Amino acid sequence: MKLLHTADLHLDSPFAGKHPSEAQEKRELQRRVFKRIFSLAKETECDMILIAGDLFDGKYVTPETESLCLRLFREAECPVVLAPGNHDPFVAGSFYRREDMPENVYVFSSTQLQCFEFEELGVKLFGYAFTSSVLPESPLAGAELPEEDESLRILCAHGDLGMAISRYAPVIPSDAVRLRLDYCALGHIHRAGDVVEQDGTVLCYSGIPQGRSYDETGEGSVRIVTLSPYGMPKVELVTVSEEMYLWEELDISDCEDTAAAMKRIGEFVQQSIKKGCTHLRLTLTGHALPETVAELSERGIPISEELAELVLQDRTVPYADGAYLERDVGIKGAFYRSLYPKLIHEDPSIRREALLALQIGLAAIENRRIPGEESGE
Repeated sequence: MKLLHTADLHLDSPFAGKHPSEAQEKRELQRRVFKRIFSLAKETECDMILIAGDLFDGKYVTPETESLCLRLFREAECPVVLAPGNHDPFVAGSFYRREDMPENVYVFSSTQLQCFEFEELGVKLFGYAFTSSVLPESPLAGAELPEEDESLRILCAHGDLGMAISRYAPVIPSDAVRLRLDYCALGHIHRAGDVVEQDGTVLCYSGIPQGRSYDETGEGSVRIVTLSPYGMPKVELVTVSEEMYLWEELDISDCEDTAAAMKRIGEFVQQSIKKGCTHLRLTLTGHALPETVAELSERGIPISEELAELVLQDRTVPYADGAYLERDVGIKGAFYRSLYPKLIHEDPSIRREALLALQIGLAAIENRRIPGEESGE
């Protein structure tokens, strides 16, 4: 049998800080990606769709999203299994408690391990629900499952894989092995990461289908999983995102002027576009003349229409321009002149120390990041 494993769509995210019209466009994008996921399930002839939590970003779901979900569920032509997560727990008034839920939709409703059996597919589907924003106990830890038979044993759950202690349903691989689970479809971590295989049990995250900001970089994905009682699951990662965020660093130390730096950045942008990037935050590093970075900000970097956004961050360390500092009548000039005897000292180690002191001092005076410090927001 074949299933589609997804999670962490966070439909109806507020996109706080964005203009209302832009926030609305982002929510529409999320819905388009959700429709794409169901189209993919139909195209690949999946026998089941598993949504492992955080389908919604919160308890409130817009009428547009409710209507879309119900329509896609009805048209799915296969079981749709929902495991409420920490952002969209199974609580009074939640979407998951609707009385008009389509008959092919199965919703976990307890923090205790539950089971839906699909005899026609030869599957026992286990899972649980968050019933609040936290679930510090592992629902797998003390669970006992029915005696093993020929059925495939699958888990659909929101949890924190490999964490012994967590507020978000710690999932220990050894518990999944003890319960003789064939495949664990997990949600909660937004990067798909590696597939974990332990003693015949496969555990993995699907990743977030669509990134929302520079905190969620890379391609959005789902898993297509083929299972058989006679071998290990075949797990395929499939890209479904419409937009992609990247946050990269670029060293411009060997760019002798602004034109060279602009060329270097332009080439990097084109490489990023070829990877599918639509939103790029580029952190400039290395040594550069202060006027080079200033001119980059003033001129702007011409970008392709394929790139919706380019954000430049300056994390460069300014070159110490001796001719300029020698003439400077302010504190920077005085600081340079006090170090000058050591900057030309016959001992190379003293010269290196003096140069480092100059770089650190100038960075402090100009309220820049100290060379060697961790960069951050």
